Amino acid sequence: MTGKDSRIGIKAGVNLSTVKYKGNGADIINDNTKQNVGYNFTVFGDFGVGNNFFIQPGVSLQNKGTKIEGSATNGSTTTTGKIKTDVMVIEVPVNAVLRIPTGNSGAFQVSAGPYIGFNVDGKTKTTTTVTNPSGTTTTSSTDNLSFGNKSDDNATSTDFGANFGLGYRLNNGFILGANYGLGLSNLIPKDNRSNGSDAKHRVLGFSIGYSF
Repeated sequence: MTGKDSRIGIKAGVNLSTVKYKGNGADIINDNTKQNVGYNFTVFGDFGVGNNFFIQPGVSLQNKGTKIEGSATNGSTTTTGKIKTDVMVIEVPVNAVLRIPTGNSGAFQVSAGPYIGFNVDGKTKTTTTVTNPSGTTTTSSTDNLSFGNKSDDNATSTDFGANFGLGYRLNNGFILGANYGLGLSNLIPKDNRSNGSDAKHRVLGFSIGYSF
């Protein structure tokens, strides 16, 4: 790809996401945090600005979130709780991409750049299981998330961070890639922040795509 070339493309795949917490009780939460499985879908453009170097803006739908699981035993009763949070995010990434040709087969692609995200929808599902000599009882509930900076909001409405990617593009246009999204903004609404409380997205994504 030369400095005069341009392409458009699409890619989709799987996200493994968590939220990293800081503040009071964060160590306990982080120890019980599991990866949440979601998806990603992106439309992007490649605009050459130099030999094997180009800028890649895009619009992306990202399914992020986290899972927290824990259990406690009191006598003969064990209570297990699971909280699964899914957040739908519209992201606008702008990556700088370096292409490393590997002969006639294709080229490695190394990328990095900022993104801004808009949290548009989300749900939290809470499941509680109680086991004792009488048997096992499971209850669950699902709540919609609200976004903003007020005390009754669940998360901020915007998010920003940085993407770091590694991929391989075949000369026929197919792309295989992996991306790490490092959230840099605090997701906790401003009215709910205290004692240095902080929460940031961490997302490992894998995708397959095509550009032409």
